[in-house]
Amino acid sequence: MAKSLDQVMKGLPAARRQKIEQRGQELIEDQMTLQELRKELNLTQEAMAGLLDMKQANISKVEKRADMLISTLRGYVEAMGGTLELVARLPGRSPVKLEGFRDLNTDCK
Repeated sequence: MAKSLDQVMKGLPAARRQKIEQRGQELIEDQMTLQELRKELNLTQEAMAGLLDMKQANISKVEKRADMLISTLRGYVEAMGGTLELVARLPGRSPVKLEGFRDLNTDCK
């Protein structure tokens, strides 16, 4: 008879269960939407609009987008005080940080 996840977890030593639960929480926390990230930093859409010099309605649109320019995403993350890194994960090799993605406005100066 198959065991449930709860049954398997109960059969593990306490230290192992704790490590598994901690890693699971890390994986959950590592994936956030822009809206969740903004809220985690206690920033309102109005505050973000002020930081990015745009209307609050545009912040709402950015947060709902499934596809956007890298420069838009970078600007949003930097307005929250962070940095954006693009990492490619390919089979058979270590993750690679992608470089060379610059803001179009910076390239024109």
